[in-house]
Amino acid sequence: MPVSTRRDIKISAVLPALNEAASVAGVVASIRDVLSGFVSEFEIIVVDDGSDDGTGETAAKAGATVLRHAANKGYGRALMSGIEAAKHDWILTIDADESYPVSEAANLIGFASDFDLIIGSRTGIHFWGSPFHALLRWLYLRMASFVVGEPIPDANSGLRLFRRQLALGIGPVRCFGYSYSTTMTLSFLHERRSVKFVPISFQERRGKSKVKPVRDILRTLQLMIEIMIAYNPLKLFVTLAMLPTLAGLAASAAFISTWRPDWALCALVGWSAAGLCFISGCLLDSLRLWNYER
Repeated sequence: MPVSTRRDIKISAVLPALNEAASVAGVVASIRDVLSGFVSEFEIIVVDDGSDDGTGETAAKAGATVLRHAANKGYGRALMSGIEAAKHDWILTIDADESYPVSEAANLIGFASDFDLIIGSRTGIHFWGSPFHALLRWLYLRMASFVVGEPIPDANSGLRLFRRQLALGIGPVRCFGYSYSTTMTLSFLHERRSVKFVPISFQERRGKSKVKPVRDILRTLQLMIEIMIAYNPLKLFVTLAMLPTLAGLAASAAFISTWRPDWALCALVGWSAAGLCFISGCLLDSLRLWNYER
């Protein structure tokens, strides 16, 4: 439950939408009902990201301000367009597919006075899915936690509340696609912003999912690597050095027990690769600190 209710907070609700004509009007109406009782002023912005089913028209009839992309530009770009157009200091994002109960937004608002980013941390069977999907999500969250060095219960929740200026200044890694939310979460944590995870319920979405598992998983892994290079390259390269280090240790042990020269060569290659990784990490980390000081 929220710590307090901020009735003087002003919020811009941003909904990215791609072919969500069947659900967007209901989400807009629910947001209006919830925010009317919790905040002093608000606006609702629907970003129609190249829909061809009348999503924009439906949202406009429901009373939302509609921004239209002539062609699909991606989830992240849709959110950024809404954030850039927003007039209030706080941004509330929520998907237009009814997967997030809008009433859960009220549980985030009360934490606004104490945190820069409040994330609705999803729970339940619809979040974890099948055993295989749950395993993939668990691995993904473990990797995200490793990147920032602290536990993350939900890195890419679409229901979140954050300060507009901090989102506009996020960097240096940006994402215009599915992993925008993950990028924001990891960047805020790396920059030591105050982040709060609030457990929320999660339900089955309406309509067809736009997620493409193989493509989006690969892009998310790429972004995690980019974030580590930007914020903590030494950690990345020390991790990469572990494999050749283990190979060097094994080859050294084999050489000592057999005195075969081929094992000595393998040990030399392993230790050299490990050293190269470590030195590369040190150089990149020095460059990062130098740029930071500048």
